Amino acid sequence: MLSRRFNRTGKVIAFIGIWVFAFGIAFNETIAGISGTPDLLASLSIPLIVIGIIMLITSNFFKRKRER
Repeated sequence: MLSRRFNRTGKVIAFIGIWVFAFGIAFNETIAGISGTPDLLASLSIPLIVIGIIMLITSNFFKRKRER
């Protein structure tokens, strides 16, 4: 799906954005339900989620131009 839709920069930004978003979800004690997360990671979880979403939105601006 990503190979036809985005150029190389868009693919990289989308890939990193997915992982950053996933780490943010994983470190969030409320969403993941995992207790015992270090305080530093727990406090970084919401910014990681937001950064991941912003990266995914930004990757949409790096689409390939349609060839006719």
